[in-house]
Amino acid sequence: MTKNKVVVLLILFVAVLSVSTGCKKKETVVPVSGVATYKGQPLAYCSIFFKPVNPTNKDLCITSVGQTDAEGRFELTTTELNARKGAVVGQHQVSFKFMQWGTEFDEDEGPGSVDVPMLPKEYTEGTKITFDVPEKGTDSANFDLN
Repeated sequence: MTKNKVVVLLILFVAVLSVSTGCKKKETVVPVSGVATYKGQPLAYCSIFFKPVNPTNKDLCITSVGQTDAEGRFELTTTELNARKGAVVGQHQVSFKFMQWGTEFDEDEGPGSVDVPMLPKEYTEGTKITFDVPEKGTDSANFDLN
C-alpha cells in the first residue's frame, strides 16, 4: 500500500469517526503547514493530528491530519467528507502517530518498520503538545519532539 493510500484511508477513518460523533457545521479553515522533528532528526512519514481544544460550536469537531515527508514537512487537511486544506482557528491538541497495520510503503515512499521511532505516549496520545492556529493560518507549525 502506498503512502498516499495510507493517508486516504486514515482521512476516511477519521472522517467517519467525526461524522459519528456529531460534527455538523462548517467553520473557516486556514492553511497550516510546518516541519516535525524528533531528537533533532526529521520525523519522517508520521501522521500529525490536530483536534480543537475549545471548538466555537459545541457540535463542531473538525479535526485535521497531515502526513510528514522524508524531511518532516507536512500540510494539514481536514477530516471532513469534503476535506479542505488546513485547520480551524484556535487551540488544538496535537498527536503524532505512525500507521503500523499492514504498512507496505514503496521503497522510496517511507521507512521500513525498523526505522520508525518509538514516540513517548504524551506525543502519541495528544496530551503534551498544543498549538494555536492563527486567524490567517501559518507555515510555521513546527514541532521538535525530544
